[in-house]
Amino acid sequence: MKLLQTPGGRRFVCAAAGVATVVAVTACAGPANGSDDSVKIGLLANLTGGASTSFGIPFEQGFELALDEAKAQLDNAGVTVEVVTEDAKSAVPTAVTGYNKLRQEGVALVVQDSQSPLGQAVAPLASEDGIALLSGAGSSLENPDGYAFRFTDLATPTAAVGTYLSAQGAERIGVVVAGDNPSFATLAGATEKGLPTGFASRQEVSSQDSDFSAVLANLRRDRVDAVVLSVLPAQAGNLLLQASQSGGLDGVKLVGTLATSTETFTVAQDVARGFEFPQVWAPSISGDSDFQRRYTEQYGETPTAYGALGYQVGWIAAASIITADGAGTADGASTVDGAAVRDALPAASTSDLVHEHGILDLELASDGVAISKGVMATFGPDGSVVATEPQE
Repeated sequence: MKLLQTPGGRRFVCAAAGVATVVAVTACAGPANGSDDSVKIGLLANLTGGASTSFGIPFEQGFELALDEAKAQLDNAGVTVEVVTEDAKSAVPTAVTGYNKLRQEGVALVVQDSQSPLGQAVAPLASEDGIALLSGAGSSLENPDGYAFRFTDLATPTAAVGTYLSAQGAERIGVVVAGDNPSFATLAGATEKGLPTGFASRQEVSSQDSDFSAVLANLRRDRVDAVVLSVLPAQAGNLLLQASQSGGLDGVKLVGTLATSTETFTVAQDVARGFEFPQVWAPSISGDSDFQRRYTEQYGETPTAYGALGYQVGWIAAASIITADGAGTADGASTVDGAAVRDALPAASTSDLVHEHGILDLELASDGVAISKGVMATFGPDGSVVATEPQE
């Protein structure tokens, strides 16, 4: 798919027939929204910076693939969709700047791929502007008028990890948590809810830390039999390596969180084999699912959980806009704005269209909270993330 480069970021343009431009998702006609007849979606993606590899780029690829595949449904509904992308650069100031550029473009929906601080900064702005927001934030968002939706359910699959460890006989479970990041604090709290007696040891670190010798000494002192690593993916890899090198934790089961990614394996290599962690979605080790095959053909790599989330959110976005466009007004006119998309999103997330084409069991509740059971995953022989049970 060819991209049209614009000063405001990468733009995937869906134009009416007969217009000489780059087409990604095309429809015959659409509602007035902004300066033309397209419904504009703003993709606030972490394409550079610390969140790009694990979150931003895979999400953008999955999102792009979904909208490309939704072309026929958008055509049939007579909806023209234009996706305008801004790079949040994995930082709050640039995320806010990017959001303001998207607002000026007249978007009805902003999709923000990850990181709670970014979502928390953008949510009140979107609410004030009456723009629907779909965010990958793990922590709660300011949401007085119902415009902010989180598509990442940290609580359900993460609490299941605590239950999983307890069922395996673990009685003294510790946690290492990057407490300066709200998402990791939320993940740790959700895991603890699945434990009958809470954590036996809690070790706080910074998301900038790389030397965990003191943390590992504390875990040995506290005689834990399992440890949850609620930290950045690279930090989880370092913890696995340093635990192996320092000794004293033989027989202690280390598990990750939803934030675990291939970066963990890149750092820890063979030490990471057998490491388990929850994911919203994970590919089958056989690689034979339709989505895996299409994603791999398009981008030359196996999809990750965030590639899958981007794909699911892309279909939900398309379904919500089709629904909002079909609602129209009393005189038959169509007004797809932020409020219309906001009202359409919950039902769209579980609609027949999304059920037919999506790959996740993901529901967006009307209060903005996501519900998704997730799966347990591990690393395959090549270091890719794979489900411990067959998917799709």
